[in-house]
Amino acid sequence: IVLSAILISSVTLAMDSPTIGDNSPTREFLTIMDLILNGIFIFECAVKIFAQSFKLYRRSGWNRLDLLIVSTSVLDMVLTYGLEGNIDLAMLKIFRTFRILRALRPLRIIARARGLRILVSTIMSAVKPVLNTVSIALGVFAIFGILGMQILMGKMYSCADVQIVNQADCEPRDWQNYPVNFDNLYYAVRSMFILATQDDWPDHMFAGVDATTTTTGPYQNNNPFLALYYIASILIAGYLVINIFVGVFVDCYNSAATELEVAKVEKMKANQLPPIFDDPTSPSRLQVMSVVTTTAFDMFIAFFIVTNVISMAFESWKQSDFQNDFALVTNFFFSFVFGWECIFKMYAFFPRRYYVNGWNKFDFFIVMISYLGIAVDNLGTSVGVNPTVLRVLRVFRIFRILRAFRIFKAAKGLQAIIATLGNSLPALLNLFSMLALVFFIFAVLGITLFGGICTDGDQGKPGLKAVPCLFTDPDLMFHTHAHFKGIGIALLSLFRVATGDAWGEMLDASQMSPGSRELQDSAWESFTGLMETVPQDEWQQFASHYEQVLGEAPLIDREASGMPLLAATIAIWRWNVTTFGLDEAPAWPLPEAAPLGAEWVAVANSALPNCIEEPEILHLEHLGLADCSVGGYDKACFSTCGSPIGGFLYFSTFVCLAAFVLLQLVIAVLMEQLSANEDELAAGSELMPGASELKRLVFDRMYRRWRYQAARKLLYERKLARRTASADSAKVAEVQEPEGGGKMEPKVELCHPDGNGVSVKDEGNRVSVSKVVEEEGNGVGLDHGERNRIGTATTGDPPPEGTGKDLPTPGPGPSDPAKSQPIPTATEVASKPGTASPLPRITSSLSSEEPTQVPHLP
Repeated sequence: IVLSAILISSVTLAMDSPTIGDNSPTREFLTIMDLILNGIFIFECAVKIFAQSFKLYRRSGWNRLDLLIVSTSVLDMVLTYGLEGNIDLAMLKIFRTFRILRALRPLRIIARARGLRILVSTIMSAVKPVLNTVSIALGVFAIFGILGMQILMGKMYSCADVQIVNQADCEPRDWQNYPVNFDNLYYAVRSMFILATQDDWPDHMFAGVDATTTTTGPYQNNNPFLALYYIASILIAGYLVINIFVGVFVDCYNSAATELEVAKVEKMKANQLPPIFDDPTSPSRLQVMSVVTTTAFDMFIAFFIVTNVISMAFESWKQSDFQNDFALVTNFFFSFVFGWECIFKMYAFFPRRYYVNGWNKFDFFIVMISYLGIAVDNLGTSVGVNPTVLRVLRVFRIFRILRAFRIFKAAKGLQAIIATLGNSLPALLNLFSMLALVFFIFAVLGITLFGGICTDGDQGKPGLKAVPCLFTDPDLMFHTHAHFKGIGIALLSLFRVATGDAWGEMLDASQMSPGSRELQDSAWESFTGLMETVPQDEWQQFASHYEQVLGEAPLIDREASGMPLLAATIAIWRWNVTTFGLDEAPAWPLPEAAPLGAEWVAVANSALPNCIEEPEILHLEHLGLADCSVGGYDKACFSTCGSPIGGFLYFSTFVCLAAFVLLQLVIAVLMEQLSANEDELAAGSELMPGASELKRLVFDRMYRRWRYQAARKLLYERKLARRTASADSAKVAEVQEPEGGGKMEPKVELCHPDGNGVSVKDEGNRVSVSKVVEEEGNGVGLDHGERNRIGTATTGDPPPEGTGKDLPTPGPGPSDPAKSQPIPTATEVASKPGTASPLPRITSSLSSEEPTQVPHLP
């Protein structure tokens, strides 16, 4: 129930958006679900504390996280629903910051997923050693930042009008600073971090090269040698320090993962044998099998695979008739070749053995898809089919491109890479799950923190909906395809940040802060000049409305503290009057038909530069000069400003987690697995001790096959003892019912001429074998009479007809090192004292002093 509540909570967080109306059905649904989910989490927390006691409850870090989230949720509900309308707006805004912690709810999934929980514990164990590297990185950033301050501090300003160079001539235009600057230590370290991530570093470098003085704007290539500073910063801070940080973290992660046995995937290949099939007895099938299993045949098919890939590369858009004919002929030809390959192999191996191999399954799928595509292509010409249905069916032609993947079958190196990916899937699944969780949490945080920031194009909304974004600098708006208005575009924007694509622009927008709320001389002159154009009767109506709504008359006084807001209010009123009804004009919101509208907007921007804060936009909304409704539903206006500190912490933390840590760990896991595969191959190519040609890999295969055949023989021996004990010189040693009832336990002893016997004890699903006889040169087996009847284990002679049809496929034998001992040779056994018999008794891995139990094999 709790896990379902967490998943539903994540869905509701994803549904939330600043574009949802306050009284819309969606908002009402989210509000009700929020109350229900908070109730479930509060109940869970209370029950756990009651059951475990608070002292035991708080020992777990995950419980402490749950308690923090629940506590902040309770506080948010009390402030939002209990004291709504009875608390100061500024105080409520402070307490609403606790709602940010709602984004941490999906973290509770980690506590209930063992793989993610161990992964997080492993990452956290690597944090402490990484802190030393972080201090080194910050030190390097500070050193280069201070050096940049000495060279470029205060010199990266420019006028909004690029044709003006001097600051004195820039009035009344804005004298603006370059975003990546070195005016103080904070901005210097911030700039070094951006350069270290190599985000648009050529633009930043040339901005520094063009810098001149503190009172003049940029001049192209003013100081070319300054490029050396930027290059050195990128080489040391970007390549060296950042990679040291990543390397130390990955090394610590691998060490911790080895200790916790997380990254290590248990390999059971040595004990999991593929099914064993007998070769065909038919001469024709045997002849075909001898052909399709040769290296020459594999190279022959590999040639056609490569040729098919090359022929597919000749296709193009609007291709000629020759290209169409060539594609048609090659498609038929290669489909024919690969089809006959499947037929030959299926005829030689039988379908059951053919489909055991994964590559054979892939080949068969590609061939069937190719034939289906050919059938669909010719279906439209021979049968009257609806063209729409035919277009849908032709989608199967896309699968022809899968033929190119058959090249993996022809290249052993590519197969090794595929095997590496397959072996790394468990660890990669945990890493990708953690990465997706980080993306989701940061997307929800981004919507909460930056959902109100204007996006390029918002200033073009019709009517008063454009007012909130009229105050925002167009250069500091989020891009149309990179913002936080919804969960989908937020995830896409974060992926852009993780790949390092111009994420500095998003950082600048998120750090946008309101400018100075003072009217400059030029702005005051423009305002007073435009006021003279206002008709007196319209001003009287506006002043009356203003006093009626706010309870005070508008007083135009430059020294008054609220004069910038009043000037912006009057400017928006006059802009609305002059541009009313021109929403569809091409240049909206500054249509050419109303030139005074652009002048009034310039006055508003001068009075409230950069962005508009929440009290200011609510002031305009109360006067009816701003409209934030969405889809016909009411929506309270909010600030369009960002947070200088919050924006930097948000993006820098995400870049470090996503780009520097988790994505690098994915690469580290793949490299570790590839190295493990290479080590395994190298170990298999080693020679056995004392051998000149026998390799360990070959010996392992011999041992596994011997164990397989030995287990198979023992199972067959049990069945034979049950069926033919009385008729095959076997006698029932003891058959008696246990005292007190229960299952009868027969014990059968197979007698042999030399006195050596095999004692078989029935234990339900298992059989115990006490003695096994070996004859030199034939491996493990019975004596001569039994060998003729059963067949040798090592050579794999088939059992008599009718006796072994339903033999189950056995698996590995006993692997307990305490009971398994090396099998000595016949010569070693014969050399021991007291071994005069030509067929001595031995103790092998399948026999010991105590009966060795062969496990039930399905």
